[in-house]
Amino acid sequence: MKNFTTVLKIAPAFLLASSIIHAQTQDSVTKEKKIEEVVLIGYGKQKKTDLTGSITALSTADFNKGAVTTAEGLINGRSSGLVITQSGTPGNEATIRIRGGSSLNANNDPLLVVDGLPLDGVSLSTINPNDIESFSILKDAASTAIYGSRGSNGVILITTKKGSKRLRVSLNAFTTVNTLAKKIKVYSGDEFRSIINQYAPEKANLLGNSDTDWQREIFRTSVTSDINASVSGSLFGKVPARFSVDNMDNSGLLMTSRFRRTTANFALSPNFFDDHLKFNITGTYSYTFQNKANEDAIKNALSYDPTQAVYDANSPYGGYREWIAGTNRPTGTANPVSMLVNKHDVQNFKRFFGNINMDYKFHFLPEMRLIVNAGLDSKELDGHVTTNKYSRNGYYSVKNIFDFYGEDSYSDESILNKNANVQLNYNRTFGKFNIEAMGGYEYQNYHKVSSSSGNTLLYGLDPDNNFYNPDSKPDVNLQAFFGRLNLGFASKYLLTINYRRDGSSRFSKDNRWGNFGGIAAAWKISEESFLKGNNVLSDLKLRASVGKTGQQDIGVYSYDYFKTYNTSTTLYYQFGDQFYQISKANGYNQNLKWEESVKYNLGLDFGFVNNRIKGTLDFYMADTKDLLSIVPEGPLENLRILGPKNIGKLQSKGIDLGLDVKAVQKENFTLNFNYNLSYNHINIKELEVNGIDKGGVGLGGFVQTFREGYSPYAYWVYQQIYDANGRPVQGAYVDRNGDGQITSADKYNYKKPQADVTMGLMVNATAGKNWDFSMGWRASLGNYVYDRISADRAQLGNINNTIDGTINNSPVDFNSTLFSEQQKMSDYYLKNGSFLKLDNVTVGYTFGKFIGNNSSLRLYAAAQNVLVITKYKNIDPEVFENGIDSSIYPRARMFTLGINANF
Repeated sequence: MKNFTTVLKIAPAFLLASSIIHAQTQDSVTKEKKIEEVVLIGYGKQKKTDLTGSITALSTADFNKGAVTTAEGLINGRSSGLVITQSGTPGNEATIRIRGGSSLNANNDPLLVVDGLPLDGVSLSTINPNDIESFSILKDAASTAIYGSRGSNGVILITTKKGSKRLRVSLNAFTTVNTLAKKIKVYSGDEFRSIINQYAPEKANLLGNSDTDWQREIFRTSVTSDINASVSGSLFGKVPARFSVDNMDNSGLLMTSRFRRTTANFALSPNFFDDHLKFNITGTYSYTFQNKANEDAIKNALSYDPTQAVYDANSPYGGYREWIAGTNRPTGTANPVSMLVNKHDVQNFKRFFGNINMDYKFHFLPEMRLIVNAGLDSKELDGHVTTNKYSRNGYYSVKNIFDFYGEDSYSDESILNKNANVQLNYNRTFGKFNIEAMGGYEYQNYHKVSSSSGNTLLYGLDPDNNFYNPDSKPDVNLQAFFGRLNLGFASKYLLTINYRRDGSSRFSKDNRWGNFGGIAAAWKISEESFLKGNNVLSDLKLRASVGKTGQQDIGVYSYDYFKTYNTSTTLYYQFGDQFYQISKANGYNQNLKWEESVKYNLGLDFGFVNNRIKGTLDFYMADTKDLLSIVPEGPLENLRILGPKNIGKLQSKGIDLGLDVKAVQKENFTLNFNYNLSYNHINIKELEVNGIDKGGVGLGGFVQTFREGYSPYAYWVYQQIYDANGRPVQGAYVDRNGDGQITSADKYNYKKPQADVTMGLMVNATAGKNWDFSMGWRASLGNYVYDRISADRAQLGNINNTIDGTINNSPVDFNSTLFSEQQKMSDYYLKNGSFLKLDNVTVGYTFGKFIGNNSSLRLYAAAQNVLVITKYKNIDPEVFENGIDSSIYPRARMFTLGINANF
């Protein structure tokens, strides 16, 4: 115990002295075999060889290497059927989809469960990746139906690292230099002068004498640092325990952006009564600070006149050059540098989530176990937005009087998610028969309170508009009864049946409860006598499953079946001598019910040459009905413009392939490949109202739609006509219906934002006893991107802005079109977004026994976002917003040096 205390005292000093790292503890290496043999499933675990559902298990050996600052970064590209789109913005959450999702535009996020505790949303940014031991990705309904209402879009189970019998200390640190990999091509100062002189000579007097690269002005080379320390061992020699602390600081590429994360994690695993009573107690506290830079500055950097300087000593806007109309009144595009420097959007986020798991094996009946889980996820967020008074951002109007006021506004949010479940497990073998039965009850309650203020500097001058808006909505409550039955015979024939009855407070009593379940079977063909002992075909298992899952997450519409009223605080009517507040009925839908998905899966697990080559192949299909969606409601139909409805049917189908190849296994050299491929196609089968336009791009135009027979958000555009030189002809579109005129009836569905095929490849190699190498690739094929960057700007109406009398820069795509006006509905702007990315390359060298026999020191160098091969001309074809590229925060190209020390 004295040595343990000494290590705790020494660790921070040693940690600060370290300059760089990222690694896994020796603990995780010794546990590797266990992770391969046992896989987490819903409310339990199972031998990997006995799985009947489609589950991918990833442990530390499978994780991406290098400078990984987020939990999802560990597994991006590492599993078939899993697509992760990471944001370039430091601290922003990634978008995660398993097999494309099952909903139309209800929640498509998978359920995230950490150490048995279901978390609110896919909130991985607050989790330290160094604390994660393994992931289990549940894909088919036979695996996810046990989670009922929350398993419709797949489930990701995370296990964090636990204590060990021996004392282990791990010190990890890395430093990364973040660079801008690519800029969007716009005109230089001289090129822009030529365009103005040619197409708008009357505006030549507005040109300046500078040659400013506005993208270079707002982006910077920055540094990310991550320092992590963990200690694991046995408290008092009896209680396995682990404690870790981490501090990560990422200042990002965009000037003024910054994200800092500090986490502390603990795990205790005491056992009593000769291991009949076991506890696993885990907890994670995190504090994150995020300065959210004004990302509209990226858009403005593409448009601001490159002949103008950043600063103007005579400018009334804090010395920054701005377009001015009249007396100090701003107009035109705002100076992007000023937008960043003079506005600060700061968010402080505190979070604690933890879980207590009790597992009691009955003394009088050891085949029976009682398992109890109780956990909570508590989050507190406060935001503060300030704007410099003497800046364009601080120039406001109060009662049509313009002046410098600045901005000072506040917001806060508090969320408490409580979860508890209790279950009984019975497991016994009778000769060749094995039976495992489980039944349980679960309770979850979600409480949220938020509030926000207006601009206190602005509205403080106008008391009628000054407000502080508290928003407390009713709790969302979920309760369920669930059970599972596993049957096995002769270790060759396996059957799994699970069931869940789920109740959600989002629906009325008539529709509140849903019944979900699944059945799966597997046949271990390789265990049959005619294949047993076969060295060529060493493993073969056939799997099949069908199940039903549900969806109830419709965002802010927590209790839409209620009949509610909104009482005005400013409008009154007079009755006699009395004045009464006016109340208005709100829209509602008391017929809202569960969205349900029936999913089918046929899978094959195989291995060749003593499992030197292993793989899985799955064919799947999912049919979703009663789609939950937020749709327009007709005039006076329901006292509102938009509302949730069950509107139709959706089908998703595809193929998943995963391969692990141990190509070379020699004492001084090893070479392993991990490859995965996924094909996915989503099709809207039925809609209550066919043709719901989505993806508005301004001026009333829409370029996406929900339409029967097509993928969600398929593009809805006109077919462009080109001249003999291949240049698009402005306003000339194909008359597809042949009626002699171009109307909206000539629009057609062309391409879609979802990829047809995604792939991932990881290469791991070792040389000698010290060198290691890894390389990770990803590919996406068949996804198309709507280039809104060019659609908005690459036309003369934007360059020569006659509305406000200013001039704007443009993407060089203007050379290809010479459009005088916006043609946003043209299919010309749909670009092939297929890509091949080299995500990371890592080279490391390990010094063994550097402090004692059980110690190691690894030095490594890495590069992230190394290479992107694509036809897409903008920054990155991997965009959010369902394929619409309005301009994105660039993903940095990172160069890393790191140290992993274990002893």
